[in-house]
Amino acid sequence: MQNIAKFITDKTLIIQFILVLFVLIGLSRLLSMHREAFPNVALDKIVVEAPLPGATPEEIERLVAIPIEKKLRAVAKIDKIRSYNLENVSVIMIFIVEGTKNTKKVLDDVKDAVDSVRLPDNAQKPKVREITTEKQEVISLALSVKEESKDSTSDYRKLRDTAKAFEDRFFQIKEIAEIEKIGYRNREFLVEVNPKALNAKEVGLNTVLNALGSRNINIPSGRLKVNGTEYLLRTRGDFEEAKDMLSVPMLGNEFGFATVLKDVAKVFDGFEEEKTYEKLNGKNSIILRVWKTDQADIITTADTVKTVVSSMEGDFPEIETKIYDDKSRDVRRQLGDLILNFETGLVLVLLSLIFILGMRLSIMISVAIIFIFLIAFIFLKQFGFTINTITIFGMVMVLGMMVDNSIVVAENTYRLMQEGLDRRDAILQTFKDVLVPLLVSFLVISAAFFPLLFMSGVIGKFILGIPTVVLVTLASSLLFALVFLPNWLNKFLPKNFKDQIKKDESIEEKEGIFGYVISGYKRTMTFALKHRVFVLSIFTFIFFFTLFLAGRFLPFVMFPSGSEEDIEIKIWMPIGTTLQKNLETIEKIEPVVTKMAGKDFVHLRSRIGIHENPITDPKPGQEVHRSHLTMKLVTAADRNEWEDARVLVKKIREYIQENKVSGNFPKEMIYDVNAKIKGPPVGKPVSLEIRGADFAVIQEIADLYIKELKQMDGVSDIRIDLELGKEEYRFFVKDEIAGRTDVSARDIARSVRTAFNGEVASTISKGEDKINILVRFPEAERQSVSSLNLVKVENRNRRLIPLNQVAYFAKDRDYSMINRQDLQRVVRLEASVDTDKTTSLFVNRQLKNLVNVDKYTKDSYSVIFGGEQEDAGKSFRDLGISMLLAVAVIFGIFIVYFNSIGTTTVIIGSIPFGIVGVLFALMTHGMPLSFMSTLAIVALSGSIVANTLILITFIEELRLQGMSIEDAIINGGAIRLRPIFLTTISTVIGLVPSAYGIPTLDPFVQPLSLAFGWGLFFATGVTLVFVPVLYRIKEDFKHIFSKISFARLLGKR
Repeated sequence: MQNIAKFITDKTLIIQFILVLFVLIGLSRLLSMHREAFPNVALDKIVVEAPLPGATPEEIERLVAIPIEKKLRAVAKIDKIRSYNLENVSVIMIFIVEGTKNTKKVLDDVKDAVDSVRLPDNAQKPKVREITTEKQEVISLALSVKEESKDSTSDYRKLRDTAKAFEDRFFQIKEIAEIEKIGYRNREFLVEVNPKALNAKEVGLNTVLNALGSRNINIPSGRLKVNGTEYLLRTRGDFEEAKDMLSVPMLGNEFGFATVLKDVAKVFDGFEEEKTYEKLNGKNSIILRVWKTDQADIITTADTVKTVVSSMEGDFPEIETKIYDDKSRDVRRQLGDLILNFETGLVLVLLSLIFILGMRLSIMISVAIIFIFLIAFIFLKQFGFTINTITIFGMVMVLGMMVDNSIVVAENTYRLMQEGLDRRDAILQTFKDVLVPLLVSFLVISAAFFPLLFMSGVIGKFILGIPTVVLVTLASSLLFALVFLPNWLNKFLPKNFKDQIKKDESIEEKEGIFGYVISGYKRTMTFALKHRVFVLSIFTFIFFFTLFLAGRFLPFVMFPSGSEEDIEIKIWMPIGTTLQKNLETIEKIEPVVTKMAGKDFVHLRSRIGIHENPITDPKPGQEVHRSHLTMKLVTAADRNEWEDARVLVKKIREYIQENKVSGNFPKEMIYDVNAKIKGPPVGKPVSLEIRGADFAVIQEIADLYIKELKQMDGVSDIRIDLELGKEEYRFFVKDEIAGRTDVSARDIARSVRTAFNGEVASTISKGEDKINILVRFPEAERQSVSSLNLVKVENRNRRLIPLNQVAYFAKDRDYSMINRQDLQRVVRLEASVDTDKTTSLFVNRQLKNLVNVDKYTKDSYSVIFGGEQEDAGKSFRDLGISMLLAVAVIFGIFIVYFNSIGTTTVIIGSIPFGIVGVLFALMTHGMPLSFMSTLAIVALSGSIVANTLILITFIEELRLQGMSIEDAIINGGAIRLRPIFLTTISTVIGLVPSAYGIPTLDPFVQPLSLAFGWGLFFATGVTLVFVPVLYRIKEDFKHIFSKISFARLLGKR
């Protein structure tokens, strides 16, 4: 190894050439890494959408969902199956067994299974797709009319043409994968037939449909050859304009007179009826939501879109353009924060090192951060990682740790030169002294982080970048410290120190101010070793007392709030509310919540008639009685009025509740107001799934839980997804009369559906537009029950039979949606919690303790707690297993290295005591224990054992040189004091900017930085004082056992 060390130290040109090569490759990889909001992960979910037009939820369940679910049971690698069955469609979500590598085969098997199901004749072909995050939303553009006119159709046509122009231009940007047009209605030729005119002219609805369908044709009709020239034949009757339909004959007679469409109907060239209203800041809008390809850079793509919008908006002076929901903003801000924190941390680390190591060594160590990052980017790019929220988080986490190896090498060289060795010999001796400890230290830290690479679930996949960044960066740090730094030291340090330590001069006397620290440390250790049982008792008391306080006062929150910028308001109006009535209610809410936000307001997005669900849950959300408002606030750092968005959430809840009580809003209206927490997608804080066959029994069980939830402080937005649908008029055929009049049930259904819902007679293609010709009654004839008497059913002989002669109707009501999981009906009960008053963990525990459902579970009913608790339980179970595995691997490494179970036990035993600093920091800063702060515990465990490893190594080397146990412990600690102090200070100071927001605060990163920084600070005391005491106690036991063994040996003799 010494030959390698000599080569590294002496061959400056070669080593620096390799470094420059690494830097150039690292720069090129860094510049080619694309930036995105979140990493692209496989969600292991497949969605099947199976439409059956006109079917009720119960029919959808029976005719579509159950047959498909049964077929899917035979497909391998399927974990569970969930279906949402509502009017007209079944949406089935398939969960793939986690860890399945060939999800493409599972997708193909699912397609084959679905295709093999025999569905009703009028069912449309099911669509099967895998849910992925390959496409990511980049930015949205809202288009609205600046000044609305009385002609809303004309206004909408201008808006629609503008949206189409922008879409065409956006698609010229190669980075764009998809443009979702929201609020963009298709063109439609509407034929409003007058029921009285139909009856007077004896024209049936089927006749109108067939006449229009037969006339609207464009059919190739063969070839004609004339004198050697070939001509194509084509029959055309397709409509160019809506008015062309007015002359289409409906009926003729023997006298040559015909009834044409204009005799019985009016036609309109317009657009489909609104199914939802889309608004931004209170104005009706068409939204263009832009999605990028998986290889595109989010910042570059967003900037390109903004440039295009800026260049085009002058072409449409009547249209207002508004860019919003720019996802690149967060990435841009996080990168800026990282750079600012990096620069601030670099300066602080440099200043802290200068006082102890001097200017030259401090600059070399500080500059090393840049080179280490560049080397790390080579491998991160190779592994397919991008620059996103998670990898940036990993970089912040490792920022303070990455110079530890360089500090150890530089400090050891510095100390040896102080003791009299010249520069080259000091470097070579350092290489010999620290090579193995640094390699083992790296293996130990890697063992702590490596299991995180295999965490399961969506959270595990999202955080994969954190352990990867840490491991790659620390490997790069080790490479730099052992290969490049020694060469720098040999080039830039003086050959000898003029102020070497004299033989009769102690190192603490020579160290100046730091010498007093060393001297104080020696006195402390002398006392601690003399009273080691007392010291052990003190540390043990602190440990258990801290655990006690944490158990009482430290709540657990999966992802803590504090940086929310989006407030979501979900509204459920009473079932049966029309879309227009829903709109009127939302228009009351919009100006009030906008005014509440005040100067912190950015924009308000309103969707009336739909709830937007996350990509991980494709639950259908479109219902006319639902609405979804999303209000964007300025960043937490820029707030003027609402430092904590949760306070504004409470105000909005109070406003809605007060208006429900006063009667301004319907008392049956349900609402859910929440601040959207940043982080991987997880479920609601309280989420129960109640499974069974009878909805009445399920409702009974749900009521038990709802009763308890209403009595809990801090619980709000309680809602169950079992709701009755709209009232129905159900038609039943009078078989005897229908038989005599030659009318079938299908004839009756088609006549009613055409009159009130509309039926497409034919479709026209104009450019990219597909224009439906829709036939139905006018609006005025669809407003009352008496209008049913105007419907005539046309039999096969074209005779018109009054509807009330061949059918009767009765009012009834079904559930609006029937959900299922694993061949059972399931109902979900959800609620939100105020984390200032309680936690989801406490609420769920209380529900389990207070509600007894034993009498129901005997009858095959079950209650399963899911949502955030399920995600948290799974993640922490994985994290716990990871930590146990890490400890086992670390134990094995130390057994091999020290060849001593006792010494290994001392080092491993120090880990729990280091956690005290994390818990103390969270409690004193008023922060909950969260998933991210537990990652700090993992990182801290690695740092503790790495520092302890080198300390114990030095102690045992001194003992081999003949020192007594106490002297070896005290002097070994004194020798390691400076590097441990320096690595701790560099790490802690490097984390200060992200922990305390200097100069900018990112609350998503803050818990880990704060917990890790304070935890390491406390762990330094554990390493320097408690570990040596444990080591000494271990030697006491070893001495006692050796005496016992010796006594037994004498006894045998």
